[in-house]
Amino acid sequence: MCLQEEHRSGRLDLADPLLGSAVEPASLAAFVAELEADGFHRVDTHVWRGPIRQVLIDSGYSTADEMTVIFRSPWPYLPPLLHVPGISAWHADHELLCIWEAEDNSQRWKTLQGTYDRIDEWVAHADEGFTGVETARNPEIYWHEPSSWLGLVDLEELIGNDRVDGQHGEFHFVDIESGDDESSVLVFDLRPGPFTPVRPRPSWVEKAQTVRGRWFYREGVEQPPRDVDEFAALLTENQNERLRKDLKQRPLLMYGVVWANVDGLVCTMLYSRPDGDGGRETWVGALRPKSSAALLLRAGSDATTLQRVKVAIIGAGAIGSHLAEFLARSGVGELRLFDPDRLWPANLIRHAAPPGTAPGTMKTVALKDHLVQYPWVQVDAVTEGSESYVWDPAAIREIAEQADLTVDATGHAGLAELAARVALECDRPYVTVALFRGGSVARVRRQAIATDTPILHRSRLGGYLAIPPLADELEFAGTEVGCLARVHNAPPVAVVRAAALASEVVIDHLCGRNEEPEEIVEVLRIGDEPFDRLGRLRPEDVPATVDLSETALQGAIEAADAARPLETGGILVGTEIDRRTTVSGVVEVVDPDAKPNRYHVAEGLVAEALALAKEADPRVGYLGEWHSHPDGSGPSTLDVATMLSIAAGSDCANPVLLLVHPPDHEPRVAAYVTTPAGLKPAVVEPCGDLPEVEAAAA
Repeated sequence: MCLQEEHRSGRLDLADPLLGSAVEPASLAAFVAELEADGFHRVDTHVWRGPIRQVLIDSGYSTADEMTVIFRSPWPYLPPLLHVPGISAWHADHELLCIWEAEDNSQRWKTLQGTYDRIDEWVAHADEGFTGVETARNPEIYWHEPSSWLGLVDLEELIGNDRVDGQHGEFHFVDIESGDDESSVLVFDLRPGPFTPVRPRPSWVEKAQTVRGRWFYREGVEQPPRDVDEFAALLTENQNERLRKDLKQRPLLMYGVVWANVDGLVCTMLYSRPDGDGGRETWVGALRPKSSAALLLRAGSDATTLQRVKVAIIGAGAIGSHLAEFLARSGVGELRLFDPDRLWPANLIRHAAPPGTAPGTMKTVALKDHLVQYPWVQVDAVTEGSESYVWDPAAIREIAEQADLTVDATGHAGLAELAARVALECDRPYVTVALFRGGSVARVRRQAIATDTPILHRSRLGGYLAIPPLADELEFAGTEVGCLARVHNAPPVAVVRAAALASEVVIDHLCGRNEEPEEIVEVLRIGDEPFDRLGRLRPEDVPATVDLSETALQGAIEAADAARPLETGGILVGTEIDRRTTVSGVVEVVDPDAKPNRYHVAEGLVAEALALAKEADPRVGYLGEWHSHPDGSGPSTLDVATMLSIAAGSDCANPVLLLVHPPDHEPRVAAYVTTPAGLKPAVVEPCGDLPEVEAAAA
């Protein structure tokens, strides 16, 4: 039974090698059934042959009667190959029609019609010379033999900008190490200009005059050459004459033909040497880019902007080193690194410097040597001075004033605060990053734009989370010989994540977006509340704080105790100080119908109570409600609904609810802040009374 009959019968023979290797055997059987219905027949385990698509003949791309479909595993994630005998065209690799892009995941190839439609599209593009769609720059795949060496090249630099059809010129090349003993590959570095004896030459070449190369520039190349004859056919008569002389005079020669497509320069590069029998051996190479422009293609869309900026990083240790690398990879044009410390083998566990870095190397120098692979970034590894240098306010000011942004990555709270103070004084952008709680929490703070709260003030303002440390055995891994400080317990993954988070904030600011918040706290490993959810803490995750004066606290307790067993309550008055709600007083509003589990304020009485409070102290305003719960219970459903209604209908967006419990209950008072999601528990902080009105005026 053929697969077409099996498909029609609904029975699939998974013992068939083709179907047995498929992830979706049913869809593969359906496609094969379509093939067999269209005249294809099986010639091998994964191969079907049948009538060629007529458009390939009509357009002159093939004279064959048949084409071959070759299935690949795992179906349907890899499309089948299409072999068309005799086809000679761009995007036809060794008679295999290249109709699917490497990133194509459309799976249009799951039906025969989808495959036919793609062949028709290929023909249409080929008829137009692939104008406007040609982006392939790997012509070596069309050579009759696989490439056997790699070449690092900047083609624009190699042949220059003043290109004329028929032009040729010299270059030279050196070999470089690549890979290990088992998987090594021969790699050449192609460099512009003719060879001179003072230039380095491949280590396996003894005679300097043999290490030469020549490029030939052509326009209008429609498809890459597949052998040396087709290569020669692309050259002008003068270019061929030059090539013949080079091959005669130079035992070792690298030569290539260069042309342009819609995306840039393309080159088929050959390496040739005598074969020992009077002829020559020639191998095609696979060229790979090395120019800054080519490397920056993977740096992201911000790279162009970042090329013009300078970032100073204080602290080139664990987080700082990875931060520097992220910024360099992203396209930052200049980095200044400050750290008086040296690298030892233990540091390399979390440092960006590669394993094998010589012990005792300055951290900044090791990092600079590592970042040399990104040719667009200029790195200034500051080594002068001592540890006192980075603690000198004048030195920090100089660092900040010379950079577009300064980052503290030392992990030292004191130095982070000092640098923030200096950056604020000289009005320079500043970011600090650190890990907390054994590496389970990362925090990045920005102080760069007018709306950013100065970091110095945040510890006493509402809305900013304090991050308490863990017990020492969880915070630290232990001690080590030669080090006074304990070793922090942060794992390498946490270090890299903190550096990546800081990089996002830095790049966001340098590119002028400032879409990131001024302070980010990200939980990397779940712990106690509020660190009990992975990811960034939201504003609603930060515990609310209500400052409650002693006068207000005692007033509410005394009124509640006097009313027991009935409920009583009223309004909270006060003001906002440093973004923190400060309740300076309570006003009781008596409910004559109160019960042990019910309290209600009649309409109009709140306004009267507030007016009386403002008459006594014009500085205060309405902050919320309070009432007693003699049974010690929490907010009721009615309480939640009432507070949400108040928030929606008043100028107080986040009114406070204060519940007073009986004397034997802990806590005696409980505060809640109203949010769109309901009531959020708040921390009650005792505070003093507001200054007397006369003193405040004075």
